[in-house]
Amino acid sequence: MLKRIAKVCIAISLVLMMFVIILLSVGAFSGNARWLRREYEKLDINGYTGMSTEDQCRAFMQMVDFMKGKTDTMDVKVTVDGEEMLMYNEREISHMHDVRRLYKGLTVFKYCACAFMLLTVVLGVIAFRSRADIAESNAFAAKAAVIAFSCVFGFILLLGLWALIDFDSFWAAFHIVFLDLESSTFDPAVSRMIRICPAELFRDMVIRIFAAAFAVSAAVTAGLVILHRSDVRRAKKERA
Repeated sequence: MLKRIAKVCIAISLVLMMFVIILLSVGAFSGNARWLRREYEKLDINGYTGMSTEDQCRAFMQMVDFMKGKTDTMDVKVTVDGEEMLMYNEREISHMHDVRRLYKGLTVFKYCACAFMLLTVVLGVIAFRSRADIAESNAFAAKAAVIAFSCVFGFILLLGLWALIDFDSFWAAFHIVFLDLESSTFDPAVSRMIRICPAELFRDMVIRIFAAAFAVSAAVTAGLVILHRSDVRRAKKERA
């Protein structure tokens, strides 16, 4: 009975692990100032925003730091068409409060998932003690990891294809599910925030996040499969 419970927890933990890796990738790549500068230079939107690349980067990083809770203010001064002003208006700040709450909720989920995975490890140590038991748990973990990886990243790949084909509808659906679409819709003619956040920027960022999460998850899955095959080879040698 204990082994069955442990296996269920292992399967759940592997799915949670994939999502935790994605969230860690979001945290790592959403606020990379060096990459952001290169992206703005590539997009060449200074004429569109009326701002220098330096100000665009500072404004975007202020937004990211606020979302992550590193600062409690959205106030940052920029120069737009030669006039110095505060970057964000009240409506944009209100929207970022919603985004901050979402990010905080995802952070709580990440820590809860990590706690569950840690408890699963403890349970696994208790449930699988002998070499044969450990080999059994490794075999199950390898199979569960392949299934979890295929399902999670297969689903995300479909979302990615949707974003590539029609980013506007994807972005609208994201805000409908996780935020309020009406309060998240801005007119580029009056919103400086939306002007420094073109679809191309988010597309490239999402691709970068997905690629990193995919690579790390694939490496973990491959490691579990290799561990299982090592157990199988060792068992064959012992029987020979």
